[in-house]
Amino acid sequence: MILAFRQPHNYWLTNEREIDTIGNMVKETVDAIIPKGVKPESLVKELHSFENRIAAHITNFAGSMPFVYFHGVWFALWIIINEGFLTFIIQPFDPFPYGLLTMIVSLEAIFLAAFIMVAQNRQALVDTYRELEEDKEQEEEEKEQEELEEEVEDIQNDLDEIKKAILLIQNKVINVEKVGAVQKAKTTNIPK
Repeated sequence: MILAFRQPHNYWLTNEREIDTIGNMVKETVDAIIPKGVKPESLVKELHSFENRIAAHITNFAGSMPFVYFHGVWFALWIIINEGFLTFIIQPFDPFPYGLLTMIVSLEAIFLAAFIMVAQNRQALVDTYRELEEDKEQEEEEKEQEELEEEVEDIQNDLDEIKKAILLIQNKVINVEKVGAVQKAKTTNIPK
């Protein structure tokens, strides 16, 4: 078992089918969190809910160094107090093996895990919101691109019609010049 942990990170992904299966599992999880057809407005409301904001603050604090320092001081004081080093200030209340401390830390771990899950769900909502916004922007850009292409095509058609009109006018001018030249030649060839 120890050898399995020393393997590369893709140790468990041995073939493409397993990779596809994991990809499908991730997609199903995201789909379970955020149903299809969700509008960005409802996601924004959910993102800014009171519970999500509290979970975000707690998760941010739990992932910081002040949280580590606080627990270090807390545990040190707990042990110092309950080993009787400060009996002149406070009497020991949780003798070794510190059952109360263990219970408190276990409850804290349960709640922190729940807050982390809420924060992950919130992040999934943020990602989905961004994705929906990007999709909307992409659709608008595609629509704008199509409109521009139609306008360019209309301009090209107008230019083609102008070219045809110019060619027609040039042909008429040439024909008029030929007719004029023929008539001039006829008038000069007629004896007087």
